[in-house]
Amino acid sequence: MKTVRPFFQALARRGGRGKYAHTATASSRSGSALIVALWVLLILSLLIGAFAFDMHIEAGITSFYRKRLRAQYLAIAGIEYAKLVMAQSFKVSEEFQDEDMEEDVYIRALNLSRGMGVSGISQELGEGRFSVDIMPEQGRRNVNTISDEDWNEVFDQSGVPQDKWDELIACFRDWVDADDDHRLLGAESDDPFYTRRGYECKNAPVDTVDELLLIKGFSHSLLYGGPSEFVEGETLTGIAGWLTVWGDGKVNVNTASREVLLTIPGLEDFDVDDILLERAGPDGELGTKDDGFKTVDEVISRLGITDPRVRERITTTERRYVRVVSIGESYGIRSGIWAVLQADESGVTPLFWREEAMP
Repeated sequence: MKTVRPFFQALARRGGRGKYAHTATASSRSGSALIVALWVLLILSLLIGAFAFDMHIEAGITSFYRKRLRAQYLAIAGIEYAKLVMAQSFKVSEEFQDEDMEEDVYIRALNLSRGMGVSGISQELGEGRFSVDIMPEQGRRNVNTISDEDWNEVFDQSGVPQDKWDELIACFRDWVDADDDHRLLGAESDDPFYTRRGYECKNAPVDTVDELLLIKGFSHSLLYGGPSEFVEGETLTGIAGWLTVWGDGKVNVNTASREVLLTIPGLEDFDVDDILLERAGPDGELGTKDDGFKTVDEVISRLGITDPRVRERITTTERRYVRVVSIGESYGIRSGIWAVLQADESGVTPLFWREEAMP
């Protein structure tokens, strides 16, 4: 009996350890499965979150492009409205108003027929709006036609030192003339300024105002304003806003800005003040039926101008070339178009067109 008891005791001890070992192994497997399940849930959550985020971003992008497209079409609608008013300006009469023509369209067409600019037009359309400005292009100076004397006035108004005027004019003349003959202070294609940049003088009229940046001496500050490269600490006004490449060179006094009017030789500050006052009509308010000078003779006589240079350089009703700026807006998204249109009795033709998103 003494030999049997140790055997059963030993068997009992081995049996007990086997049970406990089996239980520990099962618990370990259950813990591993739980960890794997948690990792799977975490990965699935990340995937679903990423997918939802991507969907949110794509929905936002789609919404933005839809609104921008709507704003672009609203800007185009503004251009079409401007073309309508311009076409009507060749048919409108002070003595007669078509019953089918709205009053605001009639006044705008009438003012355009007198060479006046029309600005601040705003129209609700669908889920947005457009705003339009229509300005005769000859409210600016044509760089291809103005004389050296006119250039002097332009540079004077912009803040360019007088000792730089002749050099700038000579470089401009060498750029646009048809030959390669050097002017004094000028620059033809063999000038280091052009050889370093790898292009030649155009030897033809400029096609855009921005083209002036290619000409020696015509810096970004000179065209668009900024710190003067001529005099330290001074600022240039910028001449690009006063210039154009369309028209016969005469300045439309019914729409030109004060700065442009001051570039006309023979006009003094008080003459310009009188022009700005008188062109608003007897009521002194722009945008009404009595606006604008009808003829150059009226300008000369009413203002008492005696300098013959002024008569040669101004016009009143010229609107063959018109600059139109149209801005469409939808849910805070804006898109702009600015175009130069040629208009006459036969219709309206686009000459220049630029579209761009706006802040």
